[in-house]
Amino acid sequence: AGDQMPKNWKDPPRHALEELNQFLDCAASLDERFEWVGTSHWMLFADTDIVTQLPRVQELRETGKLLWPSDPDSIVHLDRSPATITVRGLLRVWAEWWTLAFDVNALVLSHSGFGATALEIGAARPAFLGLGCIPADGSMG
Repeated sequence: AGDQMPKNWKDPPRHALEELNQFLDCAASLDERFEWVGTSHWMLFADTDIVTQLPRVQELRETGKLLWPSDPDSIVHLDRSPATITVRGLLRVWAEWWTLAFDVNALVLSHSGFGATALEIGAARPAFLGLGCIPADGSMG
């Protein structure tokens, strides 16, 4: 839903905010499939902080299941933000990408270059496209 930040960049819409529930459902199914229920945490990386206003996201954050590591002032789009905005968020974006690439047990991704490159460069692990919970094989970029 990066099109929700028009003051910071111009991004074509990929997913409606309401579709985030499908991504969360996919993550829940991975918890069950790999027997991680009660032991895993989910990290949500998004290019808009509007996702934090969604009721399910708020509920999951309150329980400690879902982590939102972003600072609203540092949300950027590396290839679409003006340099003055990109500079503020460059380190955070790099850390998020690195986390996805090397420090998670599974991935639930949108169809974007950010997730696709993290999937391709990182170690083999379960990876799924959030819409439909379809296996992602590294050729989605």
